[in-house]
Amino acid sequence: MSRLIQARNASEAYWTLDPFAVVRPGDPWFADLERLVPREHYGVAHKLKKHLSSGAGRPEFVHVGLMGHAGVGKTTLARSALAELARDGLTPVYIRSLEAFDQGDFVFSDLMLVVAEAIIRELGGLQLEVAGEHLEAVRGWFADEILIATHSEQILGSLEVSADAGVSVPFLAAFAAKVTAALKSDNEYRREIRRRTERDPAALVRRLNLLLDAVHKALAPRRSKLCVVFDDLEKMNPALVDGALLARAPEFRQLRTNALLFFNPSCEYSPYTTPASRAFTCINMPVLPVRFPGDAPDIVRPEAANAIAQLLQHRMALDAVFTDPSACIHALAHWSGGHIGDIMMIARRAVENVEPDKVEVTDIENAGRWLGGRRTSTLRPSDFARAVEIHKSHRILDTDQDRRMLKNSCILPYDGIEWWDVHPGVRADELFLEALREARSPG
Repeated sequence: MSRLIQARNASEAYWTLDPFAVVRPGDPWFADLERLVPREHYGVAHKLKKHLSSGAGRPEFVHVGLMGHAGVGKTTLARSALAELARDGLTPVYIRSLEAFDQGDFVFSDLMLVVAEAIIRELGGLQLEVAGEHLEAVRGWFADEILIATHSEQILGSLEVSADAGVSVPFLAAFAAKVTAALKSDNEYRREIRRRTERDPAALVRRLNLLLDAVHKALAPRRSKLCVVFDDLEKMNPALVDGALLARAPEFRQLRTNALLFFNPSCEYSPYTTPASRAFTCINMPVLPVRFPGDAPDIVRPEAANAIAQLLQHRMALDAVFTDPSACIHALAHWSGGHIGDIMMIARRAVENVEPDKVEVTDIENAGRWLGGRRTSTLRPSDFARAVEIHKSHRILDTDQDRRMLKNSCILPYDGIEWWDVHPGVRADELFLEALREARSPG
């Protein structure tokens, strides 16, 4: 991993603005934005810790959805909250959904098997002692019930970890990884695994719960419980997420573990079958509150501008990168609409266009229009009239148009009194402005 430096000039700033960089609590680039903006407009970490922490009357296990667009900072915020909750006895198990599943085709049983593989893999890192009979039961489940004999023998023959001296955690982890790898593409083994696991979902959940019970028994001396975190799930096809998870939520909620699941807003506001909030307790992850309800479209709230300045100054010396840091931060806040990933993309584009010179406000405006063009290209001609309606009403509806605009971050969510607006880059596009003029024309 590259060193997380603080850039001293515009040229160095390019990689510090990587929108895909993973930032964890304690990293030099980490900024605790929750301290800087009003809780009623952004308090996501507070709500997350409230739901997941122990407390009087709390169920033994909870399953929580975190809803927000890709790139708004869900992973960083969740890791920060879970790092604090680790002191309260919560042990996170992270699953990178984009890597764990076939992005074009995954089902409920795939989810269950990936959870099992992730937990087994985590055992080694946690250095837990799990009773031999539990390990043998898991081996039998994978080798004898999930797989046909030929596939089981092939996997056993390919493993570098031997089970000759008895079933071990490294052996099980290697074996489970081979099984879940077969789920990532269409092949005869995947079809057979699904046939065997989907025929009795209750038995599948029961088997996974036996593993979870064994792990929690081993964790008992540490007074800790697992929390399975499905990261990147909001980047998957919402229709697949609906069919594999939301529509199967009654079965998923039977798992004896805590869970945190990331959802795209379209899973709630324009669902295929089951709204996310009817499947799980859900917390909204809005964009930064650059505006409050009733504010004019060009307003930027000082709290949000300060939060963005704090976000960036961990990565760069602001006066060494921007000619006028305050004005440039204001422009970034406006053109991003408060979307953290877009702040990085716009600033990076501006740096790319002018370095080694410093970035000026006009450079940010040009980069904002460039990003707006990317968002606009995902729309259809009939979408612009609908976008104008959303801009006026600040409300969304369950339509194919709204689902498409939600999925592609052409509409951004704001909290407080929940409201929505069209992305500033889209609002600046001539096609949107033309639709706005037509909506204002008499007759």
